Amino acid sequence: MSLAARIATEGARMAQACTACGACVQACPMTRFTAGVAEADPAEVASGMRALLRGGEASPVALAWIGACTRSALCNAACPEKLDVALMMRFAGMRARGALDGAPLLPVKTDSGWSARVKGFARLGLTEQEQAEWL
Repeated sequence: MSLAARIATEGARMAQACTACGACVQACPMTRFTAGVAEADPAEVASGMRALLRGGEASPVALAWIGACTRSALCNAACPEKLDVALMMRFAGMRARGALDGAPLLPVKTDSGWSARVKGFARLGLTEQEQAEWL
């Protein structure tokens, strides 16, 4: 089985187990730094990720959330089904970037919000003194 087929099969299996409750979206540290995600219904955002894993279409807000994933894995602890949501996001990101079928859904462009998201993520692991010094 090819890597692309394995990712598609495993992604679909995990999507089947996901209830798209949105707990992962609520736990994500990048939600507030990603345009439209904080205002969206978390269940709808998670549903878009699940649809993409199944080979379907994801909403623009779900694609934005997938594209902003920093692999913090805070979503894993929040998942009531105890799924590896970080892995699901990685698979969804591969699909969204066209790694499985060559049709990228996430445009490659200059991201003016990138620095703010990196700083937001960095704050999770830095002390106040380190933040003052480095950010």
